[in-house]
Amino acid sequence: MKLQDQQEVLADGDASIRKWRRAFLILLRLFLGVIFVYASSDKILRPAAFAEITYNYQILPDSLINIASIFLPWLELLLGLLLLFGFWLAGAVLIANSLFLVFFATLIFNAARGLDIDCGCFSASTAASSGGHMLWYVLRDGFFLLVGLCLFFLAFFSKPSQSWRIAIRQTIGIMLIALTFGVIANQLRPDRLPLIADWSPEARLTLKLGNKILIPFDEARDTFFSGAAVFIDARSSEEYREGHIQGARNLPIGAFDEKAGEVLIDLPEETLIITYCDGEKCTLSAELAQKLKQIGFENVRVLFNGWTVWKQHHLPAQVEEAQAS
Repeated sequence: MKLQDQQEVLADGDASIRKWRRAFLILLRLFLGVIFVYASSDKILRPAAFAEITYNYQILPDSLINIASIFLPWLELLLGLLLLFGFWLAGAVLIANSLFLVFFATLIFNAARGLDIDCGCFSASTAASSGGHMLWYVLRDGFFLLVGLCLFFLAFFSKPSQSWRIAIRQTIGIMLIALTFGVIANQLRPDRLPLIADWSPEARLTLKLGNKILIPFDEARDTFFSGAAVFIDARSSEEYREGHIQGARNLPIGAFDEKAGEVLIDLPEETLIITYCDGEKCTLSAELAQKLKQIGFENVRVLFNGWTVWKQHHLPAQVEEAQAS
């Protein structure tokens, strides 16, 4: 074969490779573009629920939770549109891979800490997941990261030095635009989020159940000695037997449907009921209060971190005898 013919064959081969690489680049960016647009939609519509998920990850200081929840969904939407239309591709690919890496590392980090929560990747649902779901989230986000890295390689392969300079400028522009849209959209919402919010356990409980749900400790103590309230322990039967507020009834949240009738049968609906559990992160008392309200008990209050503060003040308590097996 002549040298000229060999050069033509090589040129045709290079052209074919470039053609397939371009087609693969388009396919990858369209795939990821759809993923980002879809992932952003529910979070834009429900920023408060997404902020709850962001809080549950426990990787950001409280002062940044709302800002991140306002900014991130709009960043995802903007990235999705840029990938779909092939505009500012270098910056979009760089940010997309950074997000995939952060999401994947966060899932691994929380799995290692034993936290098992919904990842919030595609919705603002705050439902808890199972271990199987967490494994699925890790595998799925690992696949997205792999696709993103393939896109990164293709996008930066031809002119790496020029692509990096362009990508950095575009990255700054994309983030500023997303932040601007996020803040403006939040300000126009009737239920807008404050940029900085109180994410303490007490504040979260009040936000979920209303301003009057928490009962101050002094008031709870006074109602105990006056006999004006019925205390209900939301913890398990085992924890209840090990120690509880004197005279308190036990209604474990996990056995509510089976035991509610027996525990509540003699209580008028207007009875002041004070629920409690143990620990600042315990939500059993709040969940029990919600269920009691749902079945008609309107005068329900929650003593936050009840069993701990009760013991700290050396107030009347009792221990149940262990049941014979």
